[in-house]
Amino acid sequence: MVKKISEYEYKRADVDAAIAFLDGTVKKANAATDVVALAATRDEVNAYFADFYTLVYIAAIRHTLDVRDKFYAAEQDYYDENMPRLAAKTTEFNKAFISSPHADRLGEVINPLIVDKIKASLRVMDDKIIADCVEENKLVTEYDKLLAELTYPWNGKKVTLGEMHGFCKSADREVRKKAFAVIGETLATVGDKLDDIFDRMVKVRTAMAKKMGFSDFVEMGDLRIGHIGYGREQIAVFRNSVLNDVVPVIVELKAELAKKLGLDGIHLYDNDNYIAGGNIDPQGTAADLFAAAQKMYDGMNPALGAFFKEMCEAQAIDYVARDGKMGGGYAEMLYSYGQPFIFANFNGTMDDVGVLTHEFGHAYAFKRADENKIDLDLFVGGMETAETHSMGMEALCNRYNNLFYGERDAAATYQQIFDALNFLPYGVTVDYFQELVYKNPDMSPKERRDLWLKLESRFRPYVDMSDIPFINVGGRWQYQKHIYESPFYYIDYCLSTCLALQFGELADKDYSDALGRYLNLVEAGGTKTIDALAHQAGLKSPFDGGALKDVCRLIKTHLEKLAKEIR
Repeated sequence: MVKKISEYEYKRADVDAAIAFLDGTVKKANAATDVVALAATRDEVNAYFADFYTLVYIAAIRHTLDVRDKFYAAEQDYYDENMPRLAAKTTEFNKAFISSPHADRLGEVINPLIVDKIKASLRVMDDKIIADCVEENKLVTEYDKLLAELTYPWNGKKVTLGEMHGFCKSADREVRKKAFAVIGETLATVGDKLDDIFDRMVKVRTAMAKKMGFSDFVEMGDLRIGHIGYGREQIAVFRNSVLNDVVPVIVELKAELAKKLGLDGIHLYDNDNYIAGGNIDPQGTAADLFAAAQKMYDGMNPALGAFFKEMCEAQAIDYVARDGKMGGGYAEMLYSYGQPFIFANFNGTMDDVGVLTHEFGHAYAFKRADENKIDLDLFVGGMETAETHSMGMEALCNRYNNLFYGERDAAATYQQIFDALNFLPYGVTVDYFQELVYKNPDMSPKERRDLWLKLESRFRPYVDMSDIPFINVGGRWQYQKHIYESPFYYIDYCLSTCLALQFGELADKDYSDALGRYLNLVEAGGTKTIDALAHQAGLKSPFDGGALKDVCRLIKTHLEKLAKEIR
């Protein structure tokens, strides 16, 4: 019988005990007589921390399931306060490991990417920034709590932001407009708090970057999030590809769509709507969606079907939106149990299907990395690789849209492909905004909002935000949680979308070939850079000049074909 996630035992992961353990492994690394003995100290560390972080993640999961739960809130506070000390001690171990006289032979016994990651980690963590890291953790928790506890007035009720996102995709344009206005008006009531939290975040991150020898937080942020093998120069190449190859196509597609929908232009509350009469919502109840997903994965590949069944039996997908539950969605890995977990908030829209495809892609990659015994320092790779697992799965699931949308499957596929392409300009805006903010840390709240509006006008000239309060003065980014919680993460969604769109167009030509390439990419986990993984799969890397030009041409043709099939 499968053990359910809720039955997993929790006890606090003792940071002091972990630090004492690392003290011992530092001595072992210093005393290692050859490269094999040196590598063995890492194996010992990984085994210990697989169990340690399982407990940390159980606490984090249960805290996000109900931020009002005082016990797990206190546990989260404990980790926020103490994990920076552990990070500093881990840095001490990494220094001993990498400075060993045998370190120059590590490439013979471990993947060289591990060495690259360790060297990067040493550049972003040290005892001298522990206090800053503690403060940063507290600010992230403060932001999360503020948004989680914020409710939005809707038809006499108080609802969550996740539920509001559902209303933002209503078939009724006036409902969408009202929903965005309510979000803007409600956020405006805490605008000063959002500004204050972010201002303190920028200051503390800038301070720690300078203490670590960086001129600003940008390079440190990239290294800290795991951008190995590329940096701002390569990201700029990709950003220019979006600006030059994607934006013009979207401008054209949006103009055609506005004409088709009888609109004078695309407003913010129209931007995520692609179908006359409103976007396509999945058919049936949540139970129906789960049954459809099971049938889909059984049809795609037996291993995928078996794994989805295991996830359901373990009750490892928490999808119900409720008071006190944090917004958004994520997937996490509980190493000790070999069990992934999916956190989501269903809202009755296509996003619900996205949970069963996107987050499932993460979960499946976690499981394969675990079973393939990929080193924990590599596991499913950097965020850009991990997001390729999830977004690639989304693209490959389009073939089965009839299971979720019935006769409107062509419209759903049209919407999903268009939406993925439409995401790219927003995604690079989020990343470029952060780059410019951290290069200019003394910006005032108004200057940051003005910058956001300037970037929006450049990368999304087709969207009119002028009639939505708070957002029309540049406040949209303030409920984009990644900007507060995980700086420089968001570009990874864009890089992975570049690969996912290619998988999707390959699948339209030869589904078996596309699925095989995707599954092979997943099997490799994080053992190679995103550049190498893309080329190995026969795809263009995001950093190849004009990487999006050809796929944009294919997508435009594909969308025109689907448009003719829409009933």
